[in-house]
Amino acid sequence: MSAPFGLLDFFTAGHRPAEEWGIGLEGECFCLDSSGASVSYFGENGIAQILEFWAESDEWTGKYEGEHIVSLHAEDGRAITLEPGGQIEFGTTPCRDIDSLSQELKGFQAMFDRASEKYGYQFLRVGVHPSAEPGDIKRLPKARYDILEPHLAEADDLGLHMMKTTAGIQVNFDHSDPEDAMLKLRTCFALSPVIQALYVNSPKNGFASWRGHIWTRTDNARCGIVESLVAEGSTLEDYVNYMLDVPMLFIEREGKFVDMRNKSFRDYYASGEATKEDWALHLSTPFPEVRFRPQIELRCADAVDSDKALSLATLVETIFYNRKSLERAWSLTAAWTYEQRVAALHEAHHYALKGKAPDGRELGEFADELIRIALEAASPVQKSYLNPLKQELAI
Repeated sequence: MSAPFGLLDFFTAGHRPAEEWGIGLEGECFCLDSSGASVSYFGENGIAQILEFWAESDEWTGKYEGEHIVSLHAEDGRAITLEPGGQIEFGTTPCRDIDSLSQELKGFQAMFDRASEKYGYQFLRVGVHPSAEPGDIKRLPKARYDILEPHLAEADDLGLHMMKTTAGIQVNFDHSDPEDAMLKLRTCFALSPVIQALYVNSPKNGFASWRGHIWTRTDNARCGIVESLVAEGSTLEDYVNYMLDVPMLFIEREGKFVDMRNKSFRDYYASGEATKEDWALHLSTPFPEVRFRPQIELRCADAVDSDKALSLATLVETIFYNRKSLERAWSLTAAWTYEQRVAALHEAHHYALKGKAPDGRELGEFADELIRIALEAASPVQKSYLNPLKQELAI
């Protein structure tokens, strides 16, 4: 079917000419006290006070919900935000090169270092909290979570673990037109088992990536690999139709969130009541391995240190910003069925690079091929940022 009028605008607004493409990075971390316990958002020397401490710098402006500070924003677009369990997330600007991205990460690290010196805390970049369970963590006081938390408590058995005890990294990157956007999106889906295997950093309960496994038991209606979108020939209209059928959670009216759980955006849009702002908010509520925001957001990696995070950003830049490399990367797993892709993702969660691909080879062999494609397209500077992957795979 054709996309309903207006619903494609969000995605086409993300198109950029190749000369304007950039790379952005978002990374989450846990704040732990000297005993290794989770630092609460609330109370003396809590995470709210850390944000207020950082906000004393002229470059940061705090955003509040009521009396509670919930994020920091710089004029250039950098941000510090908070996840439901108090995980601290830093977000860069869309940087034109990896060196610039590295400099922004160093700036965020300096902020964490200042807070560590003042409070004696550790900021840990791993995929899952080392000790806390969801019941140990008091949720952040954000209104949207008043609706999301009870929904996830019912959707599957590990939804609250996702909210409060997981941390990841996301790479954001550009697309030039609808065809380019969808080739990049479905290639991200297709490579998600391989990328997850390269970036496991949450060993727990027999999994190399407990974080990744948690996402498979969070909400099947809005997580994982989306069958219609990884299919060869998928279009932006397919993405619109996917989102029209993802159950709604909420809309915002006069600064307050209105519960819309289990309603269909397709029906809501047909009623004539929906606004562009409702659509944009709804598009923020699925959590698949990759999504549009409206740039492409790759989401299938555990939280890792800065060097490893920069290697992922460089992998994206060398693969997805070179058409020949992109097409070769897609071909690595093009023959896999949807069911095989899901099985390979589970293998990555369990066994990382030792996990089995559908043809019986290890995922590490596909990772090796992917890194070699990236190295062929990489500049000398980019190759230096790929060193963590070269060392891991002994390339």
